[in-house]
Amino acid sequence: MIKKLFLLKLLIFQIIFISCQKHQIKWVKEDYTKYNHNTFKKIDQIYDTINTENINYKLLNAAIFYLTNKQRVKYKRKPFIYSASLEKAAQEHSQDMVKYNFYSHTSKVKGKKTMSNRLNLVGISNAYMAENINNFPTLNPTYFNVAKGLVDGWMNSKGHKANILNKEYVYLGCGTFYYYDSKWPNYFNLKSTQNFSSKMGE
Repeated sequence: MIKKLFLLKLLIFQIIFISCQKHQIKWVKEDYTKYNHNTFKKIDQIYDTINTENINYKLLNAAIFYLTNKQRVKYKRKPFIYSASLEKAAQEHSQDMVKYNFYSHTSKVKGKKTMSNRLNLVGISNAYMAENINNFPTLNPTYFNVAKGLVDGWMNSKGHKANILNKEYVYLGCGTFYYYDSKWPNYFNLKSTQNFSSKMGE
């Protein structure tokens, strides 16, 4: 009887796991050529609640990218072009801020101290470049709501808004990383980075 109950529980778990795997979209860099800031909103999965045990960082980064481009278009700027190199730099900086417990444009990681250091590592130098960071908590963590909260926060800050709307920047990559904060146990906490450049990178 116990063995049957165990097998039944195992079967239910497998069904739930497979269902979740089918539902989660696998976002790849080629998808940036399939969508724009308007059509992206039609992807059902961006309205899913974020599971902290299985965060789709690629999808979250894409949501930030497209909502940033929505602001660019609103202010009559050309939409950013996606850069995998800038996303790599942004993702690693977000992870480093969580791992080494800091929140700054100046990294604690050797060889990555400045934004220029970090962008040089992904093949970008002698270019116009900038960086936005954000430390964002929310109680309603869907991919769309988190991305909107981040972008709204940047747009409400003069310096960050200027980076988003700067005509010299052509390429954008976004990065995010979740962390648990015992002071705010019910919140979804996220450190995030945007990297802008006039060059795409490697």
